[in-house]
Amino acid sequence: MMSKIFVSCGQFTEAEKSVGKEIVQIVKAITGIEAFFAEQVQDLNGLDSNILNALRECAGFITVIHPRGKIIRPDGSTHIRASVWIEQEIAIATYIQRVEKRTLPVIAFIHQSVGREGIRDLLHLNPILFTDENQILAALPGLLEPWKKLATPGIRVELRSTRSKMDRNHRTRNVVVSILNGTNQRITSFNCEVEIPVGMLNHWDVSGFLPEPSKASDPRYLRFRFDETMKPSVSPRSTEDLIVLPCCMTCACEQTGESQLIAAAIVEDYVIRAKLWADGREYEAEKTVHDLIEWAESTNP
Repeated sequence: MMSKIFVSCGQFTEAEKSVGKEIVQIVKAITGIEAFFAEQVQDLNGLDSNILNALRECAGFITVIHPRGKIIRPDGSTHIRASVWIEQEIAIATYIQRVEKRTLPVIAFIHQSVGREGIRDLLHLNPILFTDENQILAALPGLLEPWKKLATPGIRVELRSTRSKMDRNHRTRNVVVSILNGTNQRITSFNCEVEIPVGMLNHWDVSGFLPEPSKASDPRYLRFRFDETMKPSVSPRSTEDLIVLPCCMTCACEQTGESQLIAAAIVEDYVIRAKLWADGREYEAEKTVHDLIEWAESTNP
């Protein structure tokens, strides 16, 4: 599961709900990252649990502060307050930044009538003033441009490849399965599963760790399964390689029975998949051989 952009926006009026939903769509269109907006949640965990989990794992925080009503202070002055929910979500985002020391980019919009108070009075949100929701939608795309390369925190399983090398006169590459732990907790328990096309592992010679047929009974694939006994723990804010698989491109091409050019095209379309179960959730990565080769050649000149 990938982290999302958290959208903290009021839901008291239809206009507020509408702008929250439109922000979700804009975030996805500009950054490619999914957004979380509580109004859209329909889950047995309830809104409170979903909101807390989404805040804990969010990659960015967008808040829209609407007015909620006027209060009269003891000195007779008046003050326009914001939504209590929004103020609480801003406080949690502040905790993530200040206490957990995690980078959390923030985009804030505030209605010009809303006053400052509480923890928000101590922050430097640099909010953009608005009087109409259309002003938010017009400004947001430009503000999101720097978030296109935003790295999402949380836990991820990743696939990458090394550059090719010769092994016993065959062209091989190492496919590396890694776990990225972007949380503040050590991962001590996990299960991982890797599916890889038959024919690519003819150079695999590690005894006691043999592949099995794919769970989907697909004769074109073999499956590896392993757990924390291979990698006892993964430290917070770190990336660990779980397994390195020597994949032979020559053997894979020969197994197709096609000519060299056709075989190479077939093998480059092969898909390698990895799934990880940790922290009660499932994470997945999938890349074609072509994607892995392209990545290796571009990052390892």
